[in-house]
Amino acid sequence: MKKILILGAMEMHLPLIRRAQELGFYTITCDYIPEAPGHKIADESHLDSTTDLEAVLHLAQKLQIDAIMTYNSDPAAPTAAFVAEKLHLPGNPYQTVKTMSEKDLFRHFLRENNLNHPEFISHDKNSASVPEIPETLYPVIIKPVDSSGSKGCTVIKDKSALPEALKTALSKSRCGRCIIEEYIVPHGRQLHGDVFVSEGKVTFLYLGDHYFDEAINNLVPYSTAYPTAHSQEEVRDCLDEIQRFISKVGFKNGGFNVELRISAKNRKPYIIDIGARNGGNFTPRIIQYAAGFNFLDAALAVACGKDVPEQRTAQQGFFSHLILHSRQPGVLKKIVLSEELTNRCIEKYIYAKPGDQVESFTGANTALGVLLMKYKSREDMKYIIENFEKMYAVELEV
Repeated sequence: MKKILILGAMEMHLPLIRRAQELGFYTITCDYIPEAPGHKIADESHLDSTTDLEAVLHLAQKLQIDAIMTYNSDPAAPTAAFVAEKLHLPGNPYQTVKTMSEKDLFRHFLRENNLNHPEFISHDKNSASVPEIPETLYPVIIKPVDSSGSKGCTVIKDKSALPEALKTALSKSRCGRCIIEEYIVPHGRQLHGDVFVSEGKVTFLYLGDHYFDEAINNLVPYSTAYPTAHSQEEVRDCLDEIQRFISKVGFKNGGFNVELRISAKNRKPYIIDIGARNGGNFTPRIIQYAAGFNFLDAALAVACGKDVPEQRTAQQGFFSHLILHSRQPGVLKKIVLSEELTNRCIEKYIYAKPGDQVESFTGANTALGVLLMKYKSREDMKYIIENFEKMYAVELEV
């Protein structure tokens, strides 16, 4: 029986663990959180941090694993690549994954290779002063370079807000670095989806449209609607830009998550963010419903160095995920879903339990749960997503 080390054991890793077991793998989870649910269903579990390269390498050597992977975790992606490279296991080059995982390295790579990119400035905690930002560049967005789920990100319109935004970003960065970049005003909605690559060529791409809760934070998406309402020409332009990047950076095999914007200024596609792993919030699962591509089986095949099974894909209707969240902090009493939501829901994952302390929706890590939804039409999908906040209640203790 082949041993597979899975980096991460949270709710979003459960389908991967179960599928690996169905395919006959001996599953080993690695996640520093003792109560992570994946630990309970894996064949073996360990509490090392998935960002500790040497600790995970030592664990992998001790266990004599046959494969290593992560699935929805940005911080764990470089670790999986590092260990795979050291142990000569299937995987993508560590430097490639590192470039895709750290936003300043990613932006520098785009600029050096003449790919579309916003103007940007790097900054770190050891800098003696606040960087000078040209007035013409505002508004700008400040991001930690190694954080995911929009944690620590802020859009500012003038220099008076810059010191506090830098402080916020650096507080969420493990390596103490952040990036200040031009805010790309989008034509239409921001695009979001997952990509699959075989031997350096994009073989599957499915994009949807992001929705943001503007009442709390216009940076944290609460839904992606599939398929995108953007034109086929705009999607082709996105595919071409993704392929240009992949060819230059050296990503060879596997799935990854991507966010793009078509600039309102010049109608060019810009890769806003990229992660060398599949998307969170059950993005691969909803795309499987929407287009028929099974990312789980494809990812497991890549991790073991096997050929990816051929898959027939086609648009299969209108689908989205919806992220349950609270607009204010407090102790959770209960979550109540409307009939309109439950009638369209095909899978439901609730993370928060009564009595849990919940936070306002300032990052993907504050989500209370995820609903996977199927709709009758694009109009039906648009209606539900745009009115989502009115269709459920998060009741907090008084």
